[in-house]
Amino acid sequence: MGDRLAMVAFPWLVYKSTGSAVSTGGIFALYTLPYVLFGAFAGVLIDRFNKRTVMVVADVLRFGLVLLVPWAAQWSLPAVYVLSFLMASAAVFFDPSKLAIVPDIVPRDKLMRANSLLSTGENLTEVVGYGLAGITLSQVSTTTAFRIDGATFLVSAVALIAMRYRAPLREAAERVGESFWSELREGMRYLEGHQGLRANTVITLAAAAGAGASYPLTFMLAVRVLNGGTQAFGLFEGALGLGYLAGSVVLVVLARRVPKGIAMTAGFAATGAGISLVGVCPSVWTAAIPFLAIGMANAVALIAVDTYLQEVVPERLRGRVWGTRFTLTQGTYAISVLAGGALAGVFDVRALFIVSGVLIALPAIAGLFVREIREA
Repeated sequence: MGDRLAMVAFPWLVYKSTGSAVSTGGIFALYTLPYVLFGAFAGVLIDRFNKRTVMVVADVLRFGLVLLVPWAAQWSLPAVYVLSFLMASAAVFFDPSKLAIVPDIVPRDKLMRANSLLSTGENLTEVVGYGLAGITLSQVSTTTAFRIDGATFLVSAVALIAMRYRAPLREAAERVGESFWSELREGMRYLEGHQGLRANTVITLAAAAGAGASYPLTFMLAVRVLNGGTQAFGLFEGALGLGYLAGSVVLVVLARRVPKGIAMTAGFAATGAGISLVGVCPSVWTAAIPFLAIGMANAVALIAVDTYLQEVVPERLRGRVWGTRFTLTQGTYAISVLAGGALAGVFDVRALFIVSGVLIALPAIAGLFVREIREA
């Protein structure tokens, strides 16, 4: 929950200081840039070491960093950018580890349902966190949001330590004599050589491009176009979280009956259609409705994507494949976030929403005609 508060507090802090759409887009981009720089390399380390330990260390580091933000903001805005970058760098190790560890503790035939349950829990915090973010920032200082954020990282670390988990025995033995670069190349070759993964990655990259552009556009729509301030932005992000929660709950029930390939393509296509629809909504409350639908469709698509990767990627390669995928998708996302923020200062925000939605929907629809995707 606290992390959602910070996701609103960071851009609001920058926007208040600069009044610039480009600068605001920059703070969004800094959340994804470390994946471009370190994602593939982090994957090698994740495959070498105990995944739970990697996650705990990342949480502890982020706990310390986020508490420094209010202090740094008093002295230098660039320092806020640096801290944002360092927090995202720690997440580069946490996020792939989180996805890679699930198949170690859940049977293969229950992965879709487990991912749905995991997503449900995460998005309960989004619904509450984003919903409170706008209200909190309109009533108190940003310091409160960052302190709550720090507490959540500490709670996460404690919960991970208490989790029952035994690391695969191969982690200590199989790395002897292997170089860092040979391990990195092995993961990249697997991703490139697996036809289903390759096709899936192309569609996911298109979705990342459209979603990345729409992120700063959402902030500008709320604050500048609809004049709703942080309350409107919190409402939109809360609607996305509520929709994602609903989609996750649906998959908990229907996990074994929903083909992953259809869920991926139809989910992304519906996400794109919803983003385009936002561009024609005249008010804050009418725009909240497609944001709700976007969250639901996106949940179906992303949970199916995660489950597919967990099923087809061998345990010893999961960190590297996910790290490389994060590098590609988040690199695309970061560029699109910057582009969305920059274009919002030149072109009509509503028109940019429509273009972003089309960018997501068309490749997903095309994916329905690719056998390796359709039958995944």
